[in-house]
Amino acid sequence: MKPFFLVAALLLANLHAADIELTETLQLPECHSLGWVRANAQVKGQKNWNGVLDEAKWGAPSPQQAVERSWDWKLTDEQWQQAVKEKGEGKKEDVKFDLWVPEQTTVAKGIVVISGHGSGEALYKHPELRKIARELHLAIFKFVGNPMQRGFWPRSLLYERLRTFGQRAKHPELENAPLFLYGHSNGTGFSAIFPAESTRVWGWVSMRPGTAYQVYQPGAAQIPGLVIFGEDDAFFARPSKEENMGVVEAMRKKHNALWNYAVEPKTGHGPGDKTWPLVFSFLRHTFVARVTADADPLKGPVKLTALTVESGSLGKNWDAKQGGYQTLTTGPFASFAGDKATASWLINADYATDWQMFQRDGKITRP
Repeated sequence: MKPFFLVAALLLANLHAADIELTETLQLPECHSLGWVRANAQVKGQKNWNGVLDEAKWGAPSPQQAVERSWDWKLTDEQWQQAVKEKGEGKKEDVKFDLWVPEQTTVAKGIVVISGHGSGEALYKHPELRKIARELHLAIFKFVGNPMQRGFWPRSLLYERLRTFGQRAKHPELENAPLFLYGHSNGTGFSAIFPAESTRVWGWVSMRPGTAYQVYQPGAAQIPGLVIFGEDDAFFARPSKEENMGVVEAMRKKHNALWNYAVEPKTGHGPGDKTWPLVFSFLRHTFVARVTADADPLKGPVKLTALTVESGSLGKNWDAKQGGYQTLTTGPFASFAGDKATASWLINADYATDWQMFQRDGKITRP
């Protein structure tokens, strides 16, 4: 009988130690989607354009372009609710949510939240991301479905799902854990816009933004951000590469944004195997810099470490006229010889090395 009980005990131990994977599909109305909000909540015609980007070398846009280019919305949850009351919530569509928590994690120190739009599905399952999650004790959460994947309103919609999944997974800390956001293409409507009104985000990535103007979010200036363009991406060329890069440069100049951008040479709209290491480097370095070792989301919301622009490094921005692989100068903020106002802000020297290598070689070859 002893061998039987031993085998049973081992099986129970393995079941107990297994990774947690939960999924849920909900029907949500289209009024949550960013497209519905723009069309029905009067944000599309808001006269909140401040002319910041007019100073760029491509010239001032027409009044209509100015309105369309402003995604810094002044919209409260109450205004959104009133619009839903007046316009109706619209048709319901499926939104699928997935949570993964590594087996060794007793308390998740943070959550990587991914819009499944475009490459988000592949990132959610990426073995290197799951390896990092095990090392840093992170959970990974993904959603896909039209009411949410391109951005959504109100922001509490995400918090509600994290709280519910935390209860189901017996990880109540998910209700308060800090967040790292990823969005690809129009998923930028989630990853870049959400941080503007959140104190829980330690960093965010916009991969090949479908509309770079979504990135112009002054409220998120002090949250480290990474925007990755593909040199041959048709979206990067509309209306021009300089103009799309200029969105980040304007945020740097006007709002001291803790942001950087990279242009991946000779690539299109989709990221590939050579792209992910830069994302993972950014994730690691921002997590260490902003989430303290003793942070405990079981005790309540985690206070993230504030960063200063002077504490980081800077990198010379990619030259669209030259194109291709470029060796871009980097250096500590104090000694950087280039234009400090618009240069990419790099969180530390190690990340600066990875960023420079990515721009020079199109890949990161060091561990």
